[in-house]
Amino acid sequence: MKPSEILKYYLNEEVINKLLIVKDRECAVRYYDKFGKRPMYFQYPNDIENLIRGGATSFHVSEERWVNPLLLDKDLSKDQLTDLRKSWDLVIDIDCKVLDISKIFTKLLIDKLEREGIHSMSVKFSGGSGFHLLLPCESFPSSINGQETRKLFPDAPMIISLFLKNELKDSLEKEIKSYGLDKVAEELHTDKDKFYDDGKFDPYSIIDIDTVLISERHMFRMQYSLNEKKWLVSVPIEKNKVIDFDVEQAEPDKVSTKIDFFDIPERKNEASALFIRAYDAFREEPKKDEQEIIKRFVPVNLPLDMNKLPPCIKIISNGLSDGRKRSVFILINFLRNIGRTKEEVLAFLLEWNKKNNPPLKENLIIPQVEYAFSGKSYPPPNCDAKGYYKFFNVCFPDETCRLIKNPLSYYIRLNSKNHKK
Repeated sequence: MKPSEILKYYLNEEVINKLLIVKDRECAVRYYDKFGKRPMYFQYPNDIENLIRGGATSFHVSEERWVNPLLLDKDLSKDQLTDLRKSWDLVIDIDCKVLDISKIFTKLLIDKLEREGIHSMSVKFSGGSGFHLLLPCESFPSSINGQETRKLFPDAPMIISLFLKNELKDSLEKEIKSYGLDKVAEELHTDKDKFYDDGKFDPYSIIDIDTVLISERHMFRMQYSLNEKKWLVSVPIEKNKVIDFDVEQAEPDKVSTKIDFFDIPERKNEASALFIRAYDAFREEPKKDEQEIIKRFVPVNLPLDMNKLPPCIKIISNGLSDGRKRSVFILINFLRNIGRTKEEVLAFLLEWNKKNNPPLKENLIIPQVEYAFSGKSYPPPNCDAKGYYKFFNVCFPDETCRLIKNPLSYYIRLNSKNHKK
């Protein structure tokens, strides 16, 4: 899309007015493949116009609502961020390269939420090949298990997303099979064998809820903003017309601005039952038999190659601001199971801790290492373990991840040629 065409689209007064509806959210501007400075907040039409004339190609906002977005800073601790966060909306990012499958899953989610008694929601096309589904914070309970809901980000939206995925798995499988696995494989330019896990079809190998969005200060594309990959508009649509959506509706010269993604009728506590059911399901998940887990993983003797670490372990190794304590447990068991000694594990963890923001106290790390090496060897938590990788946003699967269920399996697979028991 030519700069002049981008300028013409954005300088439409109706588009500018829609971009100004940010409701105490942090804003960000993208210039083709780079983001501008943060934090940012839009207040007046001139704010938008100046950015457009300066080369802005898209606009993004946070799902979190802040007391004052301009007080945000990358060096703030988790507690400081929590103090600034006054609420958050649940934004479900449905992600699939096949638009028809995205429409099917989005429709299933909308129908499921309505069965849960939730009608205050909005949906928009992402501008690529997926959709964003929003539930406003006004519909949430004020507290969950005695904790203020505003403080439960990102855990609460992650728990709810996983609950919805689990509830809809069978329906989604049926719909995708009806659509045709051969057709999906052809459209994705892949082999349909990749849709199976241990011989069982997994619909979430084709489409998923993008959990990257469920993280502190993460952004999603603003309504009526352009998508730089396809130059389509992230346009709101009526929730009962998702299946009928056509990408022509998102072409810049055909877009109608009559629908507002954030203009949702307020129904207090409408989503309370959903929150309760999701948290109950999370607490009641059956524990896997400990002995069976132990049998599947026998400690091996492999060199520590940082270039061959699974994506989640790589991200953890670079230091974290969230999930640090859980990562101590992950790293101890991962490193021990590839043959590292107690001294090596402790040295690794103490050096790793310097990268954390803020670092943990060493008296939280040293006893854990001592305790772990005083008993049996356990593998790190499985990839889908609740409360771990996806919950503090270090799960970014690559092609090898689709073949394994545990980070340890990933490492053994990549090092199998030199694997010595």
